Amino acid sequence: MRDKIVSFLIIKRINFFLFFFLPLLLSHMSCISVNHKKDLMKKNEEIKDIAMELQLKEKTIADILDRLSWKDQEIGRLTDELRNSKTIIASLSKDIERLRETDLLEHLSVKDQEIGKLSDDLHTATTTIESLKNNIEKLQKIDLLERLSVKDQEIGKLTDELHTTQSTITNLKTDIGKLCEIDVQMEEKKEEVSDKIEEGISADPLRATSKASLEIIENKKLE
Repeated sequence: MRDKIVSFLIIKRINFFLFFFLPLLLSHMSCISVNHKKDLMKKNEEIKDIAMELQLKEKTIADILDRLSWKDQEIGRLTDELRNSKTIIASLSKDIERLRETDLLEHLSVKDQEIGKLSDDLHTATTTIESLKNNIEKLQKIDLLERLSVKDQEIGKLTDELHTTQSTITNLKTDIGKLCEIDVQMEEKKEEVSDKIEEGISADPLRATSKASLEIIENKKLE
């Protein structure tokens, strides 16, 4: 019996609670639902704005990627041109070195031949003079003054020839020195051309290469 009374009281209290507080609870839940709807609409607007921003950013990224692709192609083209220019420069440098060696060897070979010929002539003249001196001594012993006079004239002539030969040798040595100085100047000028080629590659490789080729042709004409 007591348990029934307790159960009845509990049910009464629950009904009382539901009668007074349920409307308040429902009203509060309704307000919460409206606020949630407003928040949801606001979030949807924010999501739309974010989606538009993402689309703009995706478009911007696509444009940047296109530009990067174009830049990569341009870099590749310039790299190929630079490689070709370096190849041309290397070839021109080899040509310059070969021309320098060939010209120098040719000049030295010609001058060596001339000096060798003059040295032979000088040796022959010296031998002849010694022979004439011996003959003069013999002529002096037999008092052949006339023949001695003739031999003196021949000796004077040969002495003049010897002097002329020595002067020619001296002039040839001077010419060789001048040629060596010219070759040194040519080498310095060719090095300046090579330096100009290297300095002009970054600005305009094709123009620098053409200019260097023209300078090499002009140097060849000067030679």
